[in-house]
Amino acid sequence: MNTKKYWIGLLTLFVLASLACGQTAKFSEPNLPIAPIAIGADLTAIDLCQAIPQEDIQAAMGYKLDGAPERFNYYDTAGASGCEYFAKEDADGAHFGYVVLTPVEEYGNQPLYKNVSVSGIGAEAYFNNGADARQLWVKVNERVAFVVAFGDKPNEAGAQAIAKLVVAAIQ
Repeated sequence: MNTKKYWIGLLTLFVLASLACGQTAKFSEPNLPIAPIAIGADLTAIDLCQAIPQEDIQAAMGYKLDGAPERFNYYDTAGASGCEYFAKEDADGAHFGYVVLTPVEEYGNQPLYKNVSVSGIGAEAYFNNGADARQLWVKVNERVAFVVAFGDKPNEAGAQAIAKLVVAAIQ
């Protein structure tokens, strides 16, 4: 009987230790407002890393960031400006995200794969399987669009939550 209790206790400790060591994605609704984003002729002058609270990205990703966000240009897209975010890699893979303002032409220039229209965000929007993550592309108006993505696993709820905040912040 004591051997059985020993093994049950040991198994319980193993399970608890495993849960404590790994990060588990826990999406929660971002609730801090994004600083106003004034769209001018030069999108590269906009610092999204300063505008978007890290707490919002952490909530949307479901992971604590592993360092400060970094400025990011979406695959050398001319006239684009963005920010990328990283959390610690774990057994579930790499955890990253990005938000990038682009000229509106980029919205329609994406190679489409498993794209799905999304209503209620910006003038129009769609999810697309990009090269590195499931991406949410949003056309704000005739001048600007943006992309939000989280990976290594798709996170559509998180992308939509951040996209709604970005749209609300754009002036």
